[in-house]
Amino acid sequence: MKSKPPLIQVKAVAKQFGSTSVLSNVSIDLHPGEWLAILGESGSGKSTLLNILGRFLDSDQGGIYLNGKLLPLVSNGLIPGHDLIKLIHQEFELFPNQTVEENIAYSLRFYEPAYRMEKVQELLAITGLEYVRDHKAKLLSGGEKQRTAIAKSLAEQPDVLLLDEPFAHLDNHNKRVLADAIEVMRQKEMMACVFVTHEASEALAWSDRIAVLRKGEIIQIGTPQEIYDHPVNSYVAELTGDINWLGSGKDAYIRPEKLKRTKNPDKGKWFGKVERIRFHGNYWEVSCGNESGSLSFYRNRKDVAIGEEVMLTYSAKDLKRV
Repeated sequence: MKSKPPLIQVKAVAKQFGSTSVLSNVSIDLHPGEWLAILGESGSGKSTLLNILGRFLDSDQGGIYLNGKLLPLVSNGLIPGHDLIKLIHQEFELFPNQTVEENIAYSLRFYEPAYRMEKVQELLAITGLEYVRDHKAKLLSGGEKQRTAIAKSLAEQPDVLLLDEPFAHLDNHNKRVLADAIEVMRQKEMMACVFVTHEASEALAWSDRIAVLRKGEIIQIGTPQEIYDHPVNSYVAELTGDINWLGSGKDAYIRPEKLKRTKNPDKGKWFGKVERIRFHGNYWEVSCGNESGSLSFYRNRKDVAIGEEVMLTYSAKDLKRV
């Protein structure tokens, strides 16, 4: 079965500000309905790449293709942006003195009133905003503003939605509410989406693929499981989750969840003493040490004590070398 051609193609994009290289030879394909996370630390070039994708900034080299056609330079147009690509900035760009409903309806102002009303109601439901539909935007919480901005962009029926750190500055409750709204959109709207984040947990949970960006270069692209289980180097391994280094040269590691406690000396592969125990809600993180170093493992119950000696074991397939 022939796969669908890419919706968006980023081809060998490079960008420099002054003498500083921000992006270098970045190439990514995005398919219809796909959700792609751009994962990287602050200063890695994530927001610059998003602004180039959203047609608010020109690249110095390379280009952006939509449905196989090279998009024109931003500098050649009167208004930045693109009708089929919607970028939601962290500032949200809402009308502060208009209600949630009015902000969404504004994007539909050229449609018939009956359709506009029906579409606004649908978008309020998708984003879970019915309860604040009559609230002015300036009175909304950060999560409500984020969802209003998303609903406003969805009203314009873009092919691609771009989100700049969508979960930043949100408490756990609003993260869950926004995540649920995103999942509904994934199933109902089937538009492509690119979101940038520095939080690996967000990228792993909400994307179909992850592109890891470091110092302006894509160093790995893959599914969340591929990125987590088979990182290309130690940087990606540490970026995507906790690891324990084994050996003196830091050439092998194992994830804490792969370590198991054993009371059988024949199975013990690492011996140490419990130094710290931290409660994380649904599991306990136990840190141990010996003369060669320290490591952590997880337990679903608190069955160890500070100072207790433990033996740990693991499967050879879970020991990764980088």
